[in-house]
Amino acid sequence: MMKLMNKLMLSCKKATELMEKKNQSSLNPLETVQLFMHTSMCDACSLYERQSHFLDSLLKKQNGTQGSVSHKKKLPEEVKSQILSKLEKM
Repeated sequence: MMKLMNKLMLSCKKATELMEKKNQSSLNPLETVQLFMHTSMCDACSLYERQSHFLDSLLKKQNGTQGSVSHKKKLPEEVKSQILSKLEKM
């Protein structure tokens, strides 16, 4: 019984990885059950999943795509340098 529970229970880090995978493609049946089990018990991950789904839907809407987010648009170098400088200040 413990082996089964260990197999089904995920860390929050692994759960968020599966959420992002689910947004981009599909999960296998085991991953689906693992994610369901984790989010049914973890309020933080359940909230993260809703927020992630919301952000993905906004990005898809903005890019006008039905599938995954388009990566054809590149950030201007100026924006990249501003982001990097802000991250370095943290």
